[in-house]
Amino acid sequence: MQSIAQPSVALIQPKKQLTTKSMTIGLGGGVALEWYDWQVYGFMAAFLSPHFFPSNDPIVSLLGALAVFGAGFVARPVGAALLGPIADRISHKRVMMIAVTVMASSSFLISVLPAYKDIGTVATVVLVFLRLAQGLATGAEAGVANAIAIELAPPGQEGRYLGLINGTFVMAGSIGASLVAFLVSASVAPELMREWAWRVPFAVGGGLGLVIIFLRQAIPETLIARAMHRADEMSRIQETTGGVWKTLWRVRLSLLAAILVVGSVQLANYTYNFGLPNIANGVFKENSTWVYGILTLMGFSWMVFSPSIGAFADRVRPSRAFIMMRLLLIPSFFLTLLYSQQSLLTYSIVMLLGGAMVGCNMALYNFIATTLMPRTVRTTGVALGYAIGATLFGGTTPYLLVWLQRENLSWMFPIYGSLVALSSVAVYQIAKKRGCVYVGD
Repeated sequence: MQSIAQPSVALIQPKKQLTTKSMTIGLGGGVALEWYDWQVYGFMAAFLSPHFFPSNDPIVSLLGALAVFGAGFVARPVGAALLGPIADRISHKRVMMIAVTVMASSSFLISVLPAYKDIGTVATVVLVFLRLAQGLATGAEAGVANAIAIELAPPGQEGRYLGLINGTFVMAGSIGASLVAFLVSASVAPELMREWAWRVPFAVGGGLGLVIIFLRQAIPETLIARAMHRADEMSRIQETTGGVWKTLWRVRLSLLAAILVVGSVQLANYTYNFGLPNIANGVFKENSTWVYGILTLMGFSWMVFSPSIGAFADRVRPSRAFIMMRLLLIPSFFLTLLYSQQSLLTYSIVMLLGGAMVGCNMALYNFIATTLMPRTVRTTGVALGYAIGATLFGGTTPYLLVWLQRENLSWMFPIYGSLVALSSVAVYQIAKKRGCVYVGD
């Protein structure tokens, strides 16, 4: 197995600590914004659905909104395929700036988009287009941020550092989205929340984008290049992107493992962050303020212990920690069966108990996926693995969960989730035995 080269930060002497801190804030802030903007749509789906998918049956309206949520995932692999090779061969900074700009501007446009009653089907078409644009952006963002983060991590602390970027910052964005949703819901009457106040969280996301764009402009391209490429690899930056695809084909087992590693945890993540809350708001008509409050509490717990899970992986070996955490997903899927009727108490127990199991995996999965990719195609490989895994398993989850409950087939969901979790462990183990782990284990 290849070990991590530590070229990057050591090459920058005078303001090393300040630059590294700025890099971390710029990377983490962009990741947080990505998750904020992406999750806000999921949180607001139950409220925006009547405005863009009007129907006499509220479940049909909700399914329409969740279908658009899933459509955004379809664009993620395309974004990874288009922008990943550019990041690996030309410019990481440009890709990061494109991603954050598209995410923020799309959220702002959703906040002012006229409804179906105002402009008819044009409203629905524009909404779909904006979500597809966000999918393209997030498809590249994940790969760039994870690839740079693992190169900047101190030796022996890769899990802890990735836990910071993909645990603490991810959950900061997620918590920010649920917290804004909670505050808006608590500040207005329920009828106003359903009429127009659901737009406020989208507008906040657009405003936050300006801050992150400013932070990322301060990141010098040379630092990113040094962080991502050893001196003997710098000449490869000018190569055509065709070499990226050839290398990815050679490491296709690693790519499959990364897809399943990401897909399994995203299936659980979108169950707890979007599926259950939308069932609570749209099907069982729970008090939305409490729904978002419990969701925020769950996210806060993820943010607090994410670096500790990463540090645990550094101590016991990443592969062992991954298997232990991944097996926790199985009971989390079966816990969802308890929430079958209106009950805030049951919702709270399921979210906080099952959510804790999911949180342990959220802190670790990006680290494991990143270790599966060789340095020369790390951005593209991680971006594709993340995008395909999240699209196939994460993006379809809220729709599937609501549909299965509507058809009285809820018992099938935990079986499906458990099989995907076990498959991710099996394929990862095969890849590891064949020497397809490129960061020390």
